[in-house]
Amino acid sequence: MRRAALLAPMITLLLLCACGGGGEGEDPFLTIQEQFQQAQAIEAEVTLTCDYQDEVRTYGLVCSCTPEQSRVEVAAPESVAGVAATWDAETLTLSYDGVMLDAGPYADTDMSPLWAVPALLRAAAEGYPLETGREDLGDTACLRVTFETGRREAQILYHTLWLTEDGTPLRGEIAGEDGLIYTVEFQSFTIEERENNGTDAETDLGGN
Repeated sequence: MRRAALLAPMITLLLLCACGGGGEGEDPFLTIQEQFQQAQAIEAEVTLTCDYQDEVRTYGLVCSCTPEQSRVEVAAPESVAGVAATWDAETLTLSYDGVMLDAGPYADTDMSPLWAVPALLRAAAEGYPLETGREDLGDTACLRVTFETGRREAQILYHTLWLTEDGTPLRGEIAGEDGLIYTVEFQSFTIEERENNGTDAETDLGGN
């Protein structure tokens, strides 16, 4: 019963889910964005922090995204490990312990915690950069990019990524007009890019 009670808030949020270095004189973000646009598949392991009004929750997530489909599974905490969401352009499917449930079409009104990472990756590929700059994360020099894309209920959402020169995302944030909603720390990140000749080339861009 306790496990079911812990799963209930996550499933409720899922049902509200909203889907889905250059040379001198060249904006380095354009090179990085092209890399995300050409991605055939992306794999990532992240730590997601959810800043709710009355509490802060942290999850470990394993993410797999392609142009056709995204899948995110909870790895931690143990109480909800194994909960997964898979979605394409039309349908959200929830699964747990081998049981799958068609949750129906998306409602473009809210954002589930499990959609945070695919939303950040989609912003990197499709978003228009409102602000770009350079900012260090610890000892690592990063390009910091903020996009305005999508809405959460009536709020405009701001997606921010900190990326290394080779396009590895190290940190991400999603914020609304009322403040920070989600923080993402990337533990590992691998991108498979489709080459011009139709073959695929896999590049490990960081992680353990």
